[in-house]
Amino acid sequence: MAYTVYTASLLKEGLVAYLSIRDGETSWTTDVNRATSTETVDDSILSTEAERSEQENIVVGVYSVEVTRDGDRLVPTENRERIRAGGPTVALPAAKNTTANARVAA
Repeated sequence: MAYTVYTASLLKEGLVAYLSIRDGETSWTTDVNRATSTETVDDSILSTEAERSEQENIVVGVYSVEVTRDGDRLVPTENRERIRAGGPTVALPAAKNTTANARVAA
């Protein structure tokens, strides 16, 4: 069975985040498995809380994502969302020390 979670980008960090409502408290998590889905909370509540967070400049670009349950894990149904949830699909290069190469203004 498919459920819905809400995702966005954290405004300050730019990280992918998922709406979580626990004990009446709304927060955003970077772990899709900690997201609150329509399996337990009505979509209208999730939508309202997601939009409120966007209006309060906590997140940007809120939208819903379809997920399925695989045991105790939530798995996005679309490939794009699985990549967003799991991170890059290739190894990222190590960061170079840019301080050593920076020019000093006179």
